[in-house]
Amino acid sequence: MLISIITPTFNSSNTIAQCVNSIVGQSNQNFEHIIVDNLSTDDTIEIISEMYQLENKAEKLKIISEKDRGISDAFNKGIDAASGKIIGILNSDDCFYNNYILERIAVAFKKEGVQLIHGKILMNDPVYGSNIRKPLLCDLTKAMPYNHPTMYFRRDVYEKYGVYDLDYKIVMDYEYLMRLHQQNPAILNESLYLDGDPMVVMNFGGNSWKFEKASLTETKKAFIKNNLWNNNARFNLFLRRVRLDLRNILIKLHLDIFVRWWRRWKWR
Repeated sequence: MLISIITPTFNSSNTIAQCVNSIVGQSNQNFEHIIVDNLSTDDTIEIISEMYQLENKAEKLKIISEKDRGISDAFNKGIDAASGKIIGILNSDDCFYNNYILERIAVAFKKEGVQLIHGKILMNDPVYGSNIRKPLLCDLTKAMPYNHPTMYFRRDVYEKYGVYDLDYKIVMDYEYLMRLHQQNPAILNESLYLDGDPMVVMNFGGNSWKFEKASLTETKKAFIKNNLWNNNARFNLFLRRVRLDLRNILIKLHLDIFVRWWRRWKWR
C-alpha cells in the first residue's frame, strides 16, 4: 500500500536533510515523497534532489515548485499530486522518530474500518524543555485532539470530504477535523492511536509561540464556521488566552522555570 508523504518547503536548507534522511531510511520503502516548494531562494531543492539521487531513489521523489497561497495551499497541492492510498504530512523541520514509522502506519491501515491514524510526538525544544506528547484525545471544543504531524488519512477521506481551507493559515488541521466531525462524526471514531514510541520529532523553538494569539482567533473562526461555538468552546478558548497571557508575563519576568515546570506537568 503506497504511502504519500507531503513536505511543504521554503528556504529549508538548514533542516531538510534530517527530514529526508528519516524518510529514505524507512524499513518500508513503499512510499513517495512529494515536495511542495514555495520558490525557495536557497539550495533546498538541490539538497533534496541530491540526497535522493545518492540513495538511488529518485523515482520516489516528486517536486512541485511554484508560488503558493500559504501552508494550506501547499498541503492541498501535495494531496492533489499524491498517488498513495494513504496520505500524511511531514514538515521540513520535522523528521520521523525512527526507521519503522511507515511500517507501523502500513500495518495499522490493514485493520478494517481505520480511516485515520495518529500517535505521539517528541517535541524537541531546547529553550523550554523537550518532552513526549501524547494526543489529548479530547472533545473538539476543548483543543486539538491529535498531534497533526502524526496524522495519516486514507486518500478516500480527502476525496469525499475535501481538503484544507485556504482561509486558515495556522489551525487548518484543527479546522479540518471540525469539518470532518460535522460531515461525518464516525470518521473520528474510526481513528486509531498508535501507542508506543513517538512517530515524529517536532523541532520547536521559543519563537514558535509567536503565532499563538493569531491561532486563537482562527480557532474561534473555525468553531463558528463548523457550528461548534458553544459555551464549552468559549470557556476553553478563554482558558487558553489566560494561559498564554500568563506565560508571556512569566517569560518577560525571566521566570522561565515556571513555564518549563508547567510544560512538564501538562505533558507528563
